[in-house]
Amino acid sequence: MKRRPNLTATCILLCNLLGLFLLASWNDIWARLGLHFHLPSLFFLFAALRLDRRRGILVTFLTGLFIDAIVPGPFFGFHAFALVACDLVAREWGEAFRPLRGRRPLLFLQATNATVLLLLSVWRLVTVPAEAPGLGGHLSADLLASQLFLLPAGAWFLAFQRSILFY
Repeated sequence: MKRRPNLTATCILLCNLLGLFLLASWNDIWARLGLHFHLPSLFFLFAALRLDRRRGILVTFLTGLFIDAIVPGPFFGFHAFALVACDLVAREWGEAFRPLRGRRPLLFLQATNATVLLLLSVWRLVTVPAEAPGLGGHLSADLLASQLFLLPAGAWFLAFQRSILFY
């Protein structure tokens, strides 16, 4: 079987965009209850481990820009740069996550998601200090809901991306 890295990168980018669409739809449903699931770390690990450096960073950066178009951040490109930083860390620790099964990749996704969410929370608390007392409970509920939802969503999304490459 001949490897076609551009087609693989395109498939992974399209999977990421489909995942973003599904996550945005999921958030629209849960917004009525006041919850927002923020899962940026869901979209970088597969590209970091299955693509070469140039294509993987490009796919991750483009996915981060799409996240920035959907979710407000400190500046346009925040999610893109955060995901590229996570991509580079995952490439350095890549051998630990190579199988993409088990607990290691999910724990790494949990840690990177919590880091990005905490950076966004600090930014929001600093830029809107008058609403800080009311935001505390809302941000912690979103953080907890996102971290809990990331476990099944991360396992499913990594398996989905792996299976889509067989076609």
